[in-house]
Amino acid sequence: MARLGHPERDLNFIHIAGTNGKGSTAAALDSILRAAGFFPGLYTSPHLVDFRERFRLGGVPVGVRNLEKELRSLVKILRKIPWSSRPTFFEAATALALRIFRSAGVDFVVWETGLGGRLDATNVVQPELCLLTPLGRDHEEILGQGYENLGREKAGILKRCVPVFSAPWPAEAKRVLAQRARQLRCPWKIVGPRSNSQFSLAGGHQRQNAALAVAAARYLSFPEFIIQRGLARTRWMARFTVLRKTPLLVLDGAHNEQGVEAALQTWKQMMGRGPDRVIFGCLRDKAMGAMLQKIRRTGAELWGVALPGVRGSDPLTWPVSPDRFFGSVAEAMNEEKKNNQATLVLGSLVLAGEVLRGQGVKVA
Repeated sequence: MARLGHPERDLNFIHIAGTNGKGSTAAALDSILRAAGFFPGLYTSPHLVDFRERFRLGGVPVGVRNLEKELRSLVKILRKIPWSSRPTFFEAATALALRIFRSAGVDFVVWETGLGGRLDATNVVQPELCLLTPLGRDHEEILGQGYENLGREKAGILKRCVPVFSAPWPAEAKRVLAQRARQLRCPWKIVGPRSNSQFSLAGGHQRQNAALAVAAARYLSFPEFIIQRGLARTRWMARFTVLRKTPLLVLDGAHNEQGVEAALQTWKQMMGRGPDRVIFGCLRDKAMGAMLQKIRRTGAELWGVALPGVRGSDPLTWPVSPDRFFGSVAEAMNEEKKNNQATLVLGSLVLAGEVLRGQGVKVA
């Protein structure tokens, strides 16, 4: 940040951490800010199809020329840093985001944590407000075992006297959050699911994400009609996205046990029954056994897909054996077209990106 002239000091941040729903909450808040007439920046990860998705200006991915200009400037600085001390990809992307947002003169930055919070690259900022989404058991091998350790890492984004709105957390994590908030004199409030909002994203689990966005908007003193307009206009790809209506094809980026459960419940609520087929692929560091067991209990035919890259898991090694195996996402999706069955695709945002790329969908 010092080498870049501290771009983080010129921006107003709403910092979001948690396990599930960070992206949806961020997208909802970004939409509300735009409905209120502001020009916000939105930083999220990972991208699905295009790297520019990570940096949105007024709801639109940063332009190619704008990105190239800021990237060239950043690379010049990175090359002066000794190889052993150079930033990671995510650290460099975070620095790039700050340059883009400062150059664009955004009013607010909706700022999504990458992993954890306390030691995450995004934690270089001084936010105006912090939001904590529902807690899950992802990345325990990095963040520590159990909800107490996970909560401590996520609550690491709190800053002195900065207000905090949190989804309900398990008791062990809530105690850690309360202690941290007291130490830093942060006003804080638990925000439960919102039942009466016209949120455009499907699924009962989205009520919690909408509630956090609404709490932030009310803190900013936005009128209710603006908040509702923003919620109704929210768009966020690969969150129970219907790609085809007949036969039904739905894409969801769920990649942990809670996410898979939410996607399956949403399908049942909307369709009245379970899917005929689930196409599943995940990264090898995920708790695939729990996710696969939930899918098996639906009675759906299970197709296993190998994902590209070294982190992709091999369906042949899964603890629950799929009914069919595919060496690539393209193979599975080509075969899916031949069968007139209702299909749910889930298990990873990497999988979601491959599906969207194969379908020629641009994420804007």
